[in-house]
Amino acid sequence: MRKSLAALVFAIMLSGSWAMAGDAEANAELAKALASEKEKDYRSAGDFYMAAQLQADSPAIKSNALLSAAKAYRAAGLRGKEFDCIERLIKGHPGKFSFGEAVEREYQIADDYFAGHRDLPFSWLPFVKDEDKSIEIYEAALKNAPCAASAPEARLRLGRLYLDAGKADKAIACFKETIKLHPDTSAAKYASLELCNTLLQLSRRGDGDGKYSALALEAFDQFSANYPKATEKGWVDRSRVEVKNVIAKRINGLAEYYHRMGKDEVAERYLSQVIKDYPHSEPVNRSEDLLAQIDQSYNIAPGRKAFMPEPRFYKNAQLPSQESPVIVVPENSDGKWLLPIRDLKYGVKSDSRQEAPSKRNLNDEAL
Repeated sequence: MRKSLAALVFAIMLSGSWAMAGDAEANAELAKALASEKEKDYRSAGDFYMAAQLQADSPAIKSNALLSAAKAYRAAGLRGKEFDCIERLIKGHPGKFSFGEAVEREYQIADDYFAGHRDLPFSWLPFVKDEDKSIEIYEAALKNAPCAASAPEARLRLGRLYLDAGKADKAIACFKETIKLHPDTSAAKYASLELCNTLLQLSRRGDGDGKYSALALEAFDQFSANYPKATEKGWVDRSRVEVKNVIAKRINGLAEYYHRMGKDEVAERYLSQVIKDYPHSEPVNRSEDLLAQIDQSYNIAPGRKAFMPEPRFYKNAQLPSQESPVIVVPENSDGKWLLPIRDLKYGVKSDSRQEAPSKRNLNDEAL
């Protein structure tokens, strides 16, 4: 019993000596970091601070070293390493810093990456860029503070990043969260448009069960209900017609397949669905012709019209005339002006061999 008690006391004393040794080594690294900061070598200072927090045993020294490392990396322009420090503080040292300011800084770092920032892994190789961490940082920031003031724009941007990365399902979920959690923001409107466009593109590819086409129609209806006076409503309406054509073509294709297989009863059901549910779609006439061929009792309505997409009109407007210097081409160009590098001044002759009107004459013509 005495031996076990003595062994326990010896272990406690030994662990205490290790703790003191760890903090001593950490203090040595902190001194190096402070010296590097005085020389404005913030990259090295951040590395020394990180070494100090690894060697320290005291939680206070660890948290202070992480805070100092984050500030040093920020001064060095190393946004990715600064984010790593903030994440360690949030997960391992809550209560030692301002949580709101830390998360807001994560949103700012993510926006910097979205705008094109990339860390330089080697200071002596400025043309070598580190990887893009936009998705990782946006995901972490939204997880830490899902309803922050910066969250709507962050979710919208994260959805776009998912699309660029080929993760359409994650992008759709992100756009839906933006619409649901931030309904009265501009980000929700643009997320709704992005959702409509994404589902439109997916429905164009042709999905076997019509899943994306059905979701696209729901997204179109939701946008039209929420933003009835939006300038994009015309595009949404045209997209709805296009998706309905996609659905009708898919159903008509199933009917033709069953007709070829000799299963006309099944084909009739699909053809009737096209005629009933999508009467203004492109393949409706084709479905009617096949149905009349299968069922002799079916009468095609007289005077039917072929499908015609909604016409689009564009306003023609002339560019306003502006005065700017004129460049003349070489002599072997038959005396013509060099166009369209710069707009010609109003009233200037198109042949460089002719004398240009004087400024006084131009003013008289303007009067």
